[in-house]
Amino acid sequence: MSVDSYLELFTSLFGWTFYGILWDVLVSTGIVYLPFLGILIDNWREPAQGGEVGHASGLSLRRMEIELFIALLVVVLAGQPATLTPLNAGTLSYSPPPTLLNPTPTTATVAAPQSTYGTTGFTGSAATVNVPVWWYGVIALSSGLNHAIVQGLPTVADMRTFEQQAHLATIADPRLRQEVSDFFSQCYIPARSKYQAERPNTAAINGILTTYGADDPDWMGAHVYRETAGYYDTLRPANQITGWAYSAARDTEYDPTTPPAWGKPYCKQWWEDGAIGLREKLINEADATSAGFSGLVVAIAPALASEQQNDAVAKTVLTNAPPSWSSNELIANNASGAGLVNTAGSIVKGGLATGGVVTASALFSVTMTAVLQSLPMVQAIMLLGIYALLPLVVVLSRYSIAMMVVGGMAIFTIKFWTVLWYLAMWVDQNLILSMYPDVNVFLQIFANPGEHDAKRMLLNMITTSLYLGLPLLWSGMMAWAGVNIGRSITAATSPLARPADDAGRQGGSLGKMAVSKGMKKK
Repeated sequence: MSVDSYLELFTSLFGWTFYGILWDVLVSTGIVYLPFLGILIDNWREPAQGGEVGHASGLSLRRMEIELFIALLVVVLAGQPATLTPLNAGTLSYSPPPTLLNPTPTTATVAAPQSTYGTTGFTGSAATVNVPVWWYGVIALSSGLNHAIVQGLPTVADMRTFEQQAHLATIADPRLRQEVSDFFSQCYIPARSKYQAERPNTAAINGILTTYGADDPDWMGAHVYRETAGYYDTLRPANQITGWAYSAARDTEYDPTTPPAWGKPYCKQWWEDGAIGLREKLINEADATSAGFSGLVVAIAPALASEQQNDAVAKTVLTNAPPSWSSNELIANNASGAGLVNTAGSIVKGGLATGGVVTASALFSVTMTAVLQSLPMVQAIMLLGIYALLPLVVVLSRYSIAMMVVGGMAIFTIKFWTVLWYLAMWVDQNLILSMYPDVNVFLQIFANPGEHDAKRMLLNMITTSLYLGLPLLWSGMMAWAGVNIGRSITAATSPLARPADDAGRQGGSLGKMAVSKGMKKK
């Protein structure tokens, strides 16, 4: 049997283990027999209140037989755990849907849970738990229906998961962080200051801006500075850069007879070198901190050129780990390098303030990430509670068929949340792609914080209403349907009791008539 989350692998076993324990307690204390006693008393008392009529007791006995038969049927199907339908830890499995991070997921089992639930937490459950036939059928049908529907829905890129991975891509190495700050102060700031002062408007620069966007000059890897003469091709850092070998043709300020330990590369070399260049280091750092993030960029935006894909990875890392700088460093002709840490995280936009909308959007995104991760856990724990408490419901309902149907609908309702969450995810991802129609969707959403804030806030609000609102709406609709089905079943079985009720009333009337005639004769 398949389940819908990693946690449900264990809550299913424990829930039905608790069911068996509680059922054994009810049996050993004799509580399970009290409903049968109630059926006998009610079917004796109600006709007897109508008077002493011979055939009324016969109909009462027939009604008693029918109710006892129904009660026994409920006990067999929905009460007593059956050996015919065991829940086995070896066959219980969960197959997560494929994602960009895990395109071919491995099926998880209790023995290989692919999570920490079964290593230290949920241990000690029985390998096999007997489940009543009715509830086993409800669970199997619900799980099968869920998986069939999910498989039938079209697949879509999981942009929310990709966004989470984008937030993880940062600079963990302090030496690389320092090198980024050095490049920012000694290459980017002078180049940007010169660009702001001159405001060049040539065909070559306009072509670069058309290809890479009007905001290309606003980050340190800008193609405007890399491909335009007089910028990164001539600028060099003031200090030696560790890892760059001394070059007599380039580092002319040093005496070739006593060369320094390291050289001072041109900013273009420093950024673009395929082996020790700063961009290559940022890409490697992204893969180290975010599980192959550069490969995800290629998967999510295959239409982009490799150059733009590399820029996207570098931008994302710089966004999450901005270098040290100060606001006056963006003033034209100011090439100083000392400054404060940019806590706004807006290095890609050249340090422009982002405002409250970005902060609210970021906080909301973090909150929604936690909520979306907790929803399957809440579902699994609620199912555990239902499984564990079902014996009391079965007994207190006096082994009612209506209870079986309504209880089955309750389990089906909660398990169907999985389909609704997948549907919400599918709609959410398509909304993201529709609201960002540009092929460079990754750069618009993740690598440019502060851009399209209204769209992101709107998407987050819609996501909340989908993931939380759809299950609430569905549960309300099923509660209404469950009440009506319970009433319908009660109405369908009520004719079985009506002959005895009518007989009781008729017997009472005949008794009164006999008594009144006897009094008249006297």
